[in-house]
Amino acid sequence: MKWISIFVLFFLAAFTLSTALPYNSLEDGLVAHYSFNYCDARDDSGNGSDGELFGGVGCWCGIEDDGLLLDGARAYIEFPGKVNRYFNTSDFTISFYFKAEQYLVFQQSLLSKREDCDEFNMFDLMLDLNGGEVNTSIHETPEKYYAGLSPPLDTTGWIHFALVREGTRAYSFINGELHRRSFRCSGVDISNHAILSFSNSPCVHNGQARRFKGVLDELRVYSRALSPEEVRKLYQEYPVENAVMDCVT
Repeated sequence: MKWISIFVLFFLAAFTLSTALPYNSLEDGLVAHYSFNYCDARDDSGNGSDGELFGGVGCWCGIEDDGLLLDGARAYIEFPGKVNRYFNTSDFTISFYFKAEQYLVFQQSLLSKREDCDEFNMFDLMLDLNGGEVNTSIHETPEKYYAGLSPPLDTTGWIHFALVREGTRAYSFINGELHRRSFRCSGVDISNHAILSFSNSPCVHNGQARRFKGVLDELRVYSRALSPEEVRKLYQEYPVENAVMDCVT
């Protein structure tokens, strides 16, 4: 009787696993998608998180069709709306392409959701060309954070960056390949009231960073953790070697 019970439990567990619905599409869990193909920051997913442009954001050749050109001085983008609900303790994935147009010793602000230039309940991505990496900060407190997540860069051309948080783990990818992983046994709560933005980290305002000068394209935010295979598949839709390097020609 005992063996029968064990067999039944095993069978039920196997059945549950075998009938679990896999993610069949890169649209599954997509909460915001900004293609920038209309030279604005409309949310192409239809989920109502249209972005707002500030400081004279321009239009330029993107990784696919058009992208947004930021001048490194006044230009930045804010993404209000539902997209801000997904940065707390739950899983998420961020994916975007960028191409820097200026070398700076200072770090340049990329994507961030951060109320102040401190290390409490925040995430912030900074382009550090001097250090050759995307400085990737995900903090609950100065002592509680995902360490060692900043992936190295070996090019100044188009870059695809992806950040995945899955439970107590976080991963960073460059051009579809996993570069860094981090684990925090108790997880990291990044809940805050800041608006998701690009080139507008609070650290810009106190002089610790500069606004980004270059092109942004194909920003996606997911309410789930994409697998490494899915990140690679997402990148393969627009591999950087196919990008137009000179928009004039």
